[in-house]
Amino acid sequence: MKTQVSIKQIIIDFIFIGNQLKEFFKDKKEYLPIIEFINAENYLDEELQIPYPKMKDVEAATGLKNHILRKYLLQMHSEIFTYERKLNLSFKNIIYHFYISYFDYRCQFTVDYLTHLPRIGDSFSVPFVSALIPVNYFYVNDIRHELENNTQIIIITLKVGSYNEYFKYMKDRGLELGEISFRESYELSENEIKKIIYSKPHYR
Repeated sequence: MKTQVSIKQIIIDFIFIGNQLKEFFKDKKEYLPIIEFINAENYLDEELQIPYPKMKDVEAATGLKNHILRKYLLQMHSEIFTYERKLNLSFKNIIYHFYISYFDYRCQFTVDYLTHLPRIGDSFSVPFVSALIPVNYFYVNDIRHELENNTQIIIITLKVGSYNEYFKYMKDRGLELGEISFRESYELSENEIKKIIYSKPHYR
């Protein structure tokens, strides 16, 4: 069964690899207006809050008629994402985003280079954030990866305290049973989560 591809979604997806499109199709002049449009605005900068473009926006900017634009987008997409693809994506750069929360205190910073990638449960001392976070004893609570343009973004969330495998199990169980929400699992402190979980009748 052939997968139905959304043309509108292709445009949005291409925004996340706009830099690589320039290299992939540098010899395909017919695609250049589309690539130039995609890279003209920094849609990924959340502070700018630029809305994602629609088909009519691309048509107006490139001068391409709807059926031609659809054809080119599908051709470009198939060369990267189908089984018969000819092009391989590359994410050669790495940056690390650290996020720390402790009650009403919040801190985040970015690191260009680390000798070793931390693991879930690793203890962390970050003495240079004391002006924002009044404690300096953390553990790695979560690690997530994002791919954007030429960069692999590794998002590392630190929590105050020491890693506790039993608490991790109970929190995951609470999420599964709907006792806490996904948002609460990130925004609340460990003590606040414990109060919610252990207040349930089956823990009394």
